[in-house]
Amino acid sequence: MDYLSFLLQPEHATGLFKAHPKCKGLNLNHLCYADDLLIFAAADLKSIEFINHGLDLFKAVSGLAAGTEKSSIFFWNTKRRMRDHILSMTKFRQGALPVKYLGLPLITSRLTKRDCTPLIENILARVNSWTTKSLSYAGRLQLIKSTLASMQVFWCSTFLLPAEVIKECERILRNFLWGSSGTSGKRSLVKWTNVCLPRQEGGLGIKSLKTWNQALLLKQIWNILNDHSLWVQWCKLNLIRKHSFWTLPTTGSMSWSWRQILQLRNMALTQLVYVSGKGDKFSLWYDPWFHGTSIYTTYGHRVIYDAGLGNNELVQAVIENDQWCWPMTSPQLLDIQSRVQDIPITSSPDRIFWGTVGKPFMTKQAWESLRISAPQVGWAKLVWHPLYNLNMLFAYG
Repeated sequence: MDYLSFLLQPEHATGLFKAHPKCKGLNLNHLCYADDLLIFAAADLKSIEFINHGLDLFKAVSGLAAGTEKSSIFFWNTKRRMRDHILSMTKFRQGALPVKYLGLPLITSRLTKRDCTPLIENILARVNSWTTKSLSYAGRLQLIKSTLASMQVFWCSTFLLPAEVIKECERILRNFLWGSSGTSGKRSLVKWTNVCLPRQEGGLGIKSLKTWNQALLLKQIWNILNDHSLWVQWCKLNLIRKHSFWTLPTTGSMSWSWRQILQLRNMALTQLVYVSGKGDKFSLWYDPWFHGTSIYTTYGHRVIYDAGLGNNELVQAVIENDQWCWPMTSPQLLDIQSRVQDIPITSSPDRIFWGTVGKPFMTKQAWESLRISAPQVGWAKLVWHPLYNLNMLFAYG
């Protein structure tokens, strides 16, 4: 596959390959997985010829050919005549979204319960494969925490699941916990919200799916701010562009998944800690380095105009000789100059932490910050003592 990847590199096209508009900035034209290949290109005949030539060379060397019955081409905003010509050249079939890939649906619209059917069916199939009556409460609890809950992590790390999907998944888990099958109901002995509390608060330590889903998605915001992965680079180039992540609108032409990430920004702000060092990374106006908020949020756009500085300035623009040197052209700027004096200037680069200074993002910590806690119970240590049977917990039901 390394050789195929080498053959598909755009620099070997000698001007014959036209990149996909959304991938041109990254010089990206394909992604190669263990047994799958995604190729991105403009609907251009010369580009298709280049791709076909690469596939033919790879076939001649390795004996491996692209399966025409298993390969699909997905078009966007392409005229029918051009589509027919490309399909004729490649002998591939035309695909249509949504389609399942790497276990998740590739969609362009809002995620629906129908899209999540594979997730629900997989959980049900696993539950129905176990003999519920032969398991104790402790055994079913362990299976939920070790197997059933983990089956949702991949989905929850990518999508904000619809409320009805979360409700259905938790219904399956609840029924299994109390001894019923995946499709039939049985009276619960304890309220599910109490079951989802940590042990020291009187629960069983099963995480609420809604809160866990939000905590997992916050990792994507952390990656956008700190990571340099291909996905992050693509988001910055095509979605954020020259704007600030914190000021992007949640309305307009954008994917449903990206809108869900933007709507979690306020949650992330409650935990993110911006530590300004030499001012080499943070946006002067839009990043929340100013006592947990941004200059723009606190003072509005007028202060940017009064300062006579550009929108894309970094914090280092107002640092001279390790001192804060804000323009003194308005009362607001004078106030800022006064309030930044307790923010130290160091030789260290600007850094972002989660929760407390020095800590990176941790999903468990994010979940703790989002969930609704309850008072600790005095009997937790007794019930959960390793010398006692786990089933004792259900005495309080």
